Amino acid sequence: MSGDLADLDVRPLWEAVASRLAQGDDPAAIRTVTASLSRTGQAMVAGWLTRGRRPGSRPVALRSTGKGCVVPIAKLLDALGRTPDDLRGLVEAAGVEIPDLAGERRAADQMRADINDYAARALPDAPLLTARLRTYGISDESWEDRRRLIDSLSRLCELLPLPRPVTLARLAHHCAGDPHFFDLNDSGQGDKVVLLARDLLQAPQPDTPAAERAMLARLGVIADRLSQTVLVLNVAATGDGPTDRALNLARSDNRPVHMTLHDLTAHPPTLDPSRTWLVVENPSVVDEALMRGTDRPIVCTSGTLTAVDHTLLALAVDNGVPLEYSGDLDPSGHAIASAVRARYQATIRHMDEATRHAALAARSPSQAAILNAAAERTPTAGASPAAETSSGWFGGELSREIVFQEHAVILDLLLGPSDHDPLSLRRQARPGTDARSAGPVGQRQERGSAPRVKVGQDGRH
Repeated sequence: MSGDLADLDVRPLWEAVASRLAQGDDPAAIRTVTASLSRTGQAMVAGWLTRGRRPGSRPVALRSTGKGCVVPIAKLLDALGRTPDDLRGLVEAAGVEIPDLAGERRAADQMRADINDYAARALPDAPLLTARLRTYGISDESWEDRRRLIDSLSRLCELLPLPRPVTLARLAHHCAGDPHFFDLNDSGQGDKVVLLARDLLQAPQPDTPAAERAMLARLGVIADRLSQTVLVLNVAATGDGPTDRALNLARSDNRPVHMTLHDLTAHPPTLDPSRTWLVVENPSVVDEALMRGTDRPIVCTSGTLTAVDHTLLALAVDNGVPLEYSGDLDPSGHAIASAVRARYQATIRHMDEATRHAALAARSPSQAAILNAAAERTPTAGASPAAETSSGWFGGELSREIVFQEHAVILDLLLGPSDHDPLSLRRQARPGTDARSAGPVGQRQERGSAPRVKVGQDGRH
């Protein structure tokens, strides 16, 4: 019998029992287990059950389910002449290890209780922060990292509020040995610093990145005020402060300028409300405006709004500056547009379906070649070329296709048409010109003309 118990065909039975025992189940409470037994294994178990059957009693049949055979453990023990107290020994005799999962759970619970108690003692004045820390799991591998985080936050808490401003990077270096430890991004622990500030100031949850940094500044913590910038062109100011003068000088010189968070918070300008600002998503639009000599005020957020973007747009609203917003015609662009419209009452320009259809209909020969090549690479029976591709300018169904702001139709709508644009769709569509003869930009280089200046990609997308 001992040799039969260790047979590989019945090993799944003992593994199923071991799993129940490892969970902390009482052997006497294990009535049945489900095991993936082979036909040989099923025959062996059925034979064991038959050995202890009394004359005239009904045989015990194994019931099959989608997950395996259901084995009655109590009846099996009776047939083998064993008791529930022998169950662990039977499993071990079969060579199956019983991990102490229940013990591991108890150890993990104790570890979690210990680290939570440690955090509560190290950060007694930070209930919001310690509540957040309690939601995180803990293990042997993460124990030291959690202790380091708690110790770093405790050191920071002892310093706040600061007698004079200090950068967040210096504080992170002082408290954690790493200037990026408290970065306000996904890779840093800055969200814990924000929670600590809320606890110390009894402040509500900040609703923008700018509000987070403003709250930290109340404790003397300066975050990202030089590294975060917003690109502006032709923005006028009416005050006489340092930032006003910088804006007006850049405007008179017809050059774009990057305004820092420091410029806008330490020396907030008084903005001219007489002209509507165009707020765009991509720096290349500002560059094109510069090349076309556009004189309208333009502000670029470079994608999702950061603290400096929120700060500038809030200043514009406070000064009564009318705002218009235009971004890429994709889900991200529409999400940004909705945020700018809701928070800063901006009017959304050229992001509707009519504009999308107009842009997609006005494809240059080179763009059409890209579309056709993509359609040839990914043919779909019964589908039009426009519906067969899923990336770039022409992906997916028409209602889902992305139109970037660099599209000539969009640029002409935002900045006004340019007679000198080498990528103008009107110039490329003139009679006698096609994609094969027009060259890489869909237009022949005229003999004797000056060579074109190649403008590098801005790396935005």
